[in-house]
Amino acid sequence: MGVMFGILAAVLWGVGDFLITHLTRRVGTTRALVAIQALSLLAWIGLLLSQPARSAGTPALWLIVAGTAVCHVLGLVFVYRAFEIGTLSLVSPISSGFAVITAVLAMLSGEHAPAPAIAGAALLVAGVVLATRAPGSGQAFTLRGVPEALLSALAFGTMFWLFYFYVQPNLGYALPLIALKTLAAVSSMMALASRRSEATRIARIAIRPNIVLLALGAAAADTLAWLTYIWGTHTTYATVVTALASLFSVVTVLLAWGLLRERLARHQWAGVAVVLLGILLVST
Repeated sequence: MGVMFGILAAVLWGVGDFLITHLTRRVGTTRALVAIQALSLLAWIGLLLSQPARSAGTPALWLIVAGTAVCHVLGLVFVYRAFEIGTLSLVSPISSGFAVITAVLAMLSGEHAPAPAIAGAALLVAGVVLATRAPGSGQAFTLRGVPEALLSALAFGTMFWLFYFYVQPNLGYALPLIALKTLAAVSSMMALASRRSEATRIARIAIRPNIVLLALGAAAADTLAWLTYIWGTHTTYATVVTALASLFSVVTVLLAWGLLRERLARHQWAGVAVVLLGILLVST
């Protein structure tokens, strides 16, 4: 069951990234962050109200929550920026490398997944790199967005490790995620307000239906992906679920192939095959 939840999280995050890419290129990184995180925050508040009360936690635990939230915000800022300025099929697999960071930190924290699961997780990462690497073209190679993608992988990898090992076992998931989403929404709003020209521009732009739908879709996908990821970690190793969740970039490339009619190169199809083999190993 944990494997299926991990795959579902990847599908949802892949759909979300596809929508985020379109949104950031229409309204910019900061405005996309404000819209999506504010909508996600409303969803998590609703989930919190539907749950029984949990322990308030210690000050030390809330310091860890604060660190997790900072990693979350940094990861979002860097990955949104990478999607806005970089080549999606290049920066997406780099950002999905957060699974490697989480796996290393999880094993250092004492989690020992079975050898087939570790081998499968390694194949998943290799398959993601193959499947999402841009086909060769006559265009000049550019590193735009690559540093941001690397930083997002480091931030998200640390965030998932802190959340799984320290935050969720003591506080559950709804209240900490509200803290994460609140910090993301508030910090992005402050960044937006600090740029007067940008704030004025927002006031003059009418809310177009396509922009609203993109933001709502991305927020819904992000919220559901978090839920399925958390449910997955309840039934199997965090290393395995995180590796499966990192398949989101493969989903994004397949969406571009299916909806935008972008052609996949042979090495990309090979990457999809390696991913499927990795899933088989992880699920044994």
